Amino acid sequence: MTIWLPQLRRERPLYLEIAEAIRQDTLSGALKPGDRLPPQRDLAFRLGVTTGTVTRAYAEAEKLGLVAGEVGRGSFIKAPGAQVKTFQLPSAATSGVLDISQASPPQVHNGPDLDTALRQIMASACRLDLLDYTPPEGHPLHRAMGVTWLARSGIHVPEQDVVVTAGAHAALIACLAAISEHGDKMFVEGLNYCSLKPIARHLGITLVPLEMDRGGLVPDALERAARAGEARLLYIVPTLQNPTTSTLDYARRTAIVDIARRYGLTIVEDDIFRLLDPRTQPPTLFSLAPDRTWHITSISKTLSPGLRVGFVATPPGKAHQLIRHQTAASGRAVGLAAEVARYWIEGDAADRILSAIIAENGARRAMALDVLKGHEVQCAPHAPFLWLKLPEAWTPGDFARALDGKGIHVNTGTSFAVDRRADDQAIRICFGGKASREELRQALLAIDQLIEEDPSERLSHVA
Repeated sequence: MTIWLPQLRRERPLYLEIAEAIRQDTLSGALKPGDRLPPQRDLAFRLGVTTGTVTRAYAEAEKLGLVAGEVGRGSFIKAPGAQVKTFQLPSAATSGVLDISQASPPQVHNGPDLDTALRQIMASACRLDLLDYTPPEGHPLHRAMGVTWLARSGIHVPEQDVVVTAGAHAALIACLAAISEHGDKMFVEGLNYCSLKPIARHLGITLVPLEMDRGGLVPDALERAARAGEARLLYIVPTLQNPTTSTLDYARRTAIVDIARRYGLTIVEDDIFRLLDPRTQPPTLFSLAPDRTWHITSISKTLSPGLRVGFVATPPGKAHQLIRHQTAASGRAVGLAAEVARYWIEGDAADRILSAIIAENGARRAMALDVLKGHEVQCAPHAPFLWLKLPEAWTPGDFARALDGKGIHVNTGTSFAVDRRADDQAIRICFGGKASREELRQALLAIDQLIEEDPSERLSHVA
């Protein structure tokens, strides 16, 4: 019999602490396969707890696959099965590629925030239910979490008008599928989310690009197109627009809502970047026109892209349309991921993570504007990326390929252009993702140097 006495911090139910101590000591080698644990009564006496607590702890350890109980003999540490490698992703240093093409938040997370959420999940008597299929609208507690998260944007809706999705991308597909028919047309900004085009093709929607300026979508352009009856849907990113970083002011928002009401337009408002700008902002389009707006948000830009949790605030009484699509196509959130998000949002972790992301984005933005000063850049305060205009000598594709040769990956302006009329002579540079601040700085310096080169000098001339 092993003489083993766990160290308990007594910060949570004692049976869980004992089970966790078994796990930790098994990992460290203090407990080895085949070791017999102390009899339950003996360990209870030495720890000053009830025998029932130790019995429950051993049962928990058995559920975790750490212990095997044998009638009449006791409880033994199980031999591990096949060794599973520790999860690890290649860094830019090992892969040779620095990817600054994705609008992911910088990695500001710390282990304790995730560990605490996972421990709380482990302590739940209903944790195994999270391995079952998630309801298409989301579990009730997760819909309530959506209500809480939406309130940060000034949106106050009942739970029955909130649908939980597997991120904003899945939410967009679900919304468009729910409110459109094959062959419909949809108004969009001329430069737009690069995945919008394949989504529209998949759903049989024709995109009708509209004029933009530094302030975002031009309401007069929407008025003219709506009067001509070119489309009945409008998709728009009103805050820190992707890729131009523009934010619609109050006047433009009210003008757009007025046009939508007069011409019977349905609005799909993709507002995933809103919470990155802590300044007082104009109300959402949903707040101005909840009767005709489907509001999409998520935690991918503000807490964690890997959790894949999004929320849709539907017009009153319209959630069933979205739920029907979720049932058929399954864009529903994963229960375990949503639970981590819920513990963060209902505790203090979400505020700390969001504040850290905003601060880090701000520091990286300031660094980028300093390195690229002298070039034409669009980058509103608190934006997580910038839009860098290229000189006419460069095509966006040639510039991106030249950067690929230097181990730097960016998105070209052409990937955001809805049609050829858009001014896509640019690249988008993102501040977050796996890149460290110094890695990003080195990439920016390389971009600054390359943009000054004459691309014709890079050609191999053939006589």
